Amino acid sequence: VVSEKTIRLSNEELSPVCNVSLKLPCATKESGEVGKNINEAVVYRLFNQADMGMQGAMDQFAEAYTMSYKTNMLPLYNADRADTTKRSWYEFHYIINATTEQTSKRTLAYLATIDYSEGHANSIHQLIPLNFKVETGKEIRMKDIFVDGYETQLPPVLLKALMEKTESQNLDQLKEKGYLDQVEMYVPENFIVSDNTITFIFNPSEIASLELGTIELVLTYAQLKKFVKPAFIKSVQ
Repeated sequence: VVSEKTIRLSNEELSPVCNVSLKLPCATKESGEVGKNINEAVVYRLFNQADMGMQGAMDQFAEAYTMSYKTNMLPLYNADRADTTKRSWYEFHYIINATTEQTSKRTLAYLATIDYSEGHANSIHQLIPLNFKVETGKEIRMKDIFVDGYETQLPPVLLKALMEKTESQNLDQLKEKGYLDQVEMYVPENFIVSDNTITFIFNPSEIASLELGTIELVLTYAQLKKFVKPAFIKSVQ
């Protein structure tokens, strides 16, 4: 499903523009209740909408984003119009491309890649994964996977994995390399499940400097044994 909209900030020929481009896989009616569940979860996560079809949610988002751009940025641009060096400050884009991947016999990952710039020198990149049970289309959430208290018990395990990944001996070395300088380790909301592992996704600037990009920490269920509900492991293998 595709939704695209481009709007000029002013009537000038060389006016800055805002471009929205959304291209997402969408389950068809033939998928029945399973597809309906997946579509509804994607629409809610990416566009914060409920009780709306994917095409409608995408079109509404594109319209609202471009209208907000013009409303908020035009007065500022008018004040800066004579200074051509500031024109790039007003070039906006918001792009979502998504794919799906069957990560095990019983799980499906919906992988949305977001690229946006609101006058930044560099685009901001984010990976937003959603995980689903193939049989039901039900979204897999943290509470479905982990036992109570995982929020405080799991960060040390993730910290150890990060130190191994970066060949760091301690927190000071991590900070020297650009990790965890402004934040303590935590459990990210973005993850990908498979039949053997969980991949924890930290998007740029979340736990590391922007230039280090997306950080992925892959842990096996054996490593997570103390924290993962046994029933969940059985449900995906």
